[in-house]
Amino acid sequence: MSIRFKDIIKFMEIYAPSNLAEDYDNVGLIIGGRDNEIKRIMVCLDVTTKVVDKAVEKSINLIISHHPLIFKGLKRINEDDIKGEIIHKLIKNNIGVYCAHTNLDVADGGINEYLAKTLELSDIKNLKNYKTESLYKVVVFVPEESVDLVRQSMSSKGAGWIGNYSDCTFMTKGTGTFNPLEGSNPYIGSKHKLEHVEEIRLETIVPKNKLNGVINAMIKAHPYEEVAYDVYQLNMDGKSYGFGKIGMLKEPISFHDFIKSVKEKLDIKNLRVIGRVEKDIEKVAVFCGSYDEGLNHMVKSKADILVTGDVKYHNAMDMVQMEMCVIDAGHFNTEKIVVPMLVDVLSKEFSQIDIMSNNVEEDPFKIY
Repeated sequence: MSIRFKDIIKFMEIYAPSNLAEDYDNVGLIIGGRDNEIKRIMVCLDVTTKVVDKAVEKSINLIISHHPLIFKGLKRINEDDIKGEIIHKLIKNNIGVYCAHTNLDVADGGINEYLAKTLELSDIKNLKNYKTESLYKVVVFVPEESVDLVRQSMSSKGAGWIGNYSDCTFMTKGTGTFNPLEGSNPYIGSKHKLEHVEEIRLETIVPKNKLNGVINAMIKAHPYEEVAYDVYQLNMDGKSYGFGKIGMLKEPISFHDFIKSVKEKLDIKNLRVIGRVEKDIEKVAVFCGSYDEGLNHMVKSKADILVTGDVKYHNAMDMVQMEMCVIDAGHFNTEKIVVPMLVDVLSKEFSQIDIMSNNVEEDPFKIY
């Protein structure tokens, strides 16, 4: 069975839903057709000339990037400027581009979480809640002999997750009635005869981003020609997605040892430090990419130190006066981990296609 662009998009929408992206962002399908067959994928941080040249060389069908190829509005696309040249080359070589940016920053299993785990933090939580997912209750009426198949099909698509518990459902017995009319093909009963059937009312909770998948799986597994089901939006919060993460080190370590650890785990030789911590470091906040200075007070109250990138001068001055301690490891270095992360995630889901990292990206800032 061939894999199409739309199959990759469907998976990415579950992994990092586009509705989690900031309003200013540009995520999702950037270039390409949804029905294009995909045999080789390349993952990158930025869609640069070098990355596209490597994609052409490796006969790549799809590039998945973190930073959007098209971010601000374009008034023209021509080969006289770098962006236009890249877009022309992608289209000429039938290479699609998909972007997961701020939605991947905040998603479960996203970059901030991966950065926290890379630094070996535990008890990882959101630094600041950003969006809370809507929850729905799905109720379906199933003949008793088919209830386990329908329940399992729904659970496999993400229904019934409550905290650290999966497969959470509730079932009650009852009697269903129906009268198969002309043109019907009933699973139970005869045409033009009112039937009374013992059925199970199966109900479960489903997050909004998994609702369509759960309903489709339910209908496919259900034996009836016409499936009776209800969907109710619940007046309760589901999963919370957040800016940045905060977690605990295995044991307190000194300021200098922590700096050394960050360099080793992010594979960097140099970083910038704002402020200083005199006590041992135990609670660490992370915020990948460009830091949001609006989080200063929250970081100060919750963490011993912050690991981030792209701290501006005036914000750094404010941090010093607030007696914060911040490691600016650079935008590239806090987000380059997206490449091996996505290669691993996609390879597990699409084992039949070739998914590779690029080996041409590097930090644009050089230390001399």
